Amino acid sequence: MSLRHFLDHIAQSPTELRSFFEQSRTTMLRLLGRKFWYLPHQILEDAVMHAYTQLWEGKLTQFASQHPPDSDGYQNDLIRFLGHTVARRRLIDLLRQGKDELLVADLHISNEEQMTDDALFDCLLPPDDADPTVSCIERQQLLHRLQRCVEHLTPKLRDVVKSMLDDLRQVDTAQQLGIPEGTVKSRMNEATKKLRRCMGIGSDAEEAV
Repeated sequence: MSLRHFLDHIAQSPTELRSFFEQSRTTMLRLLGRKFWYLPHQILEDAVMHAYTQLWEGKLTQFASQHPPDSDGYQNDLIRFLGHTVARRRLIDLLRQGKDELLVADLHISNEEQMTDDALFDCLLPPDDADPTVSCIERQQLLHRLQRCVEHLTPKLRDVVKSMLDDLRQVDTAQQLGIPEGTVKSRMNEATKKLRRCMGIGSDAEEAV
């Protein structure tokens, strides 16, 4: 059974089609929101809809699964492919077309070196290989906890974190706060460790912020 046949098959059952739509939509929004959380929700939704269009038009020629097409494994592989690959590409296309202020090149470069928002969230949110159907409620709870933990940081650390979460580059944060870039990085590293403890992540999670 090809991908086309799989789609035709689930289309015959409103229940299966609804389940597939809900799971895949949740997964795509979760993965996009985790990586590009600073973008407006609507543009993430648009990217998801474009991914669906590409799926139903039979343009996912790169998709492959080792599982039988009529198995849950096949469907889960397809959902992960939509989230990790298709929706991400469609989002970048939308940003290019809309001439968004965010540099498209930034979407391809890991921010770990500069300890910006992605590095912070990679430390604090579930990894990509976690259950792809985790509800939005769980993510909202995590973000709420993170916000509370940020508020408990010292003013110096909190200022650096908030500047990074506002999508400011390290050099811009340094200029805004009037401190060297090296100080920004060291404070961000310290803040990340404290946030991990506050969020209950790591062997020293019991330590207070």
